[in-house]
Amino acid sequence: MIQTATPATRSALSDLVKGTAAYNLWANKTMVEWLKSKAPEQFETEVASSFSSIKSTLHHILTCQNWWLDNLQQTNPAFTYGEVYTGSVSDLLEDIVTASAHFADYVMSLSDAELQATCEVPIPFTGDFNIPRFEMVQQMAYHATYHRGQVVTIGRHVGITDATNTDYMYWNLLAR
Repeated sequence: MIQTATPATRSALSDLVKGTAAYNLWANKTMVEWLKSKAPEQFETEVASSFSSIKSTLHHILTCQNWWLDNLQQTNPAFTYGEVYTGSVSDLLEDIVTASAHFADYVMSLSDAELQATCEVPIPFTGDFNIPRFEMVQQMAYHATYHRGQVVTIGRHVGITDATNTDYMYWNLLAR
């Protein structure tokens, strides 16, 4: 027998997805507050990593988060990769928090039906896919989490050893 989702199930999904967007905003704010006290040259120091510096990793987080938001809103965004951020480090940190807030605000505005709606997403190098919005939110948050970890690792290579905790369980149990 095939079971259909009940309103309570959809509400649980909505709560989970909206919580994921809220967690991402908190984690990015927490990371940014931690990084604000660091020397600007530490953001530019290059190391062997998938992105060569903290600044380039932060720019990637920002770019991808904005790209996923555009997909959620179905504005057919162009994907850019490898662009260099030309603004200041303080502008970049502010831009990440602002973009994270816009992302969370948009997700919070979506109904259960809109979160479950499928959107066509042009994934670079692989083609177009139909993806439910709730999976896009998860992808964006998981992707940002992955790269926040890289920021911590790159930070260690450039002398930053006091990383803050942006773990989901920490937010869920202690910071929320």
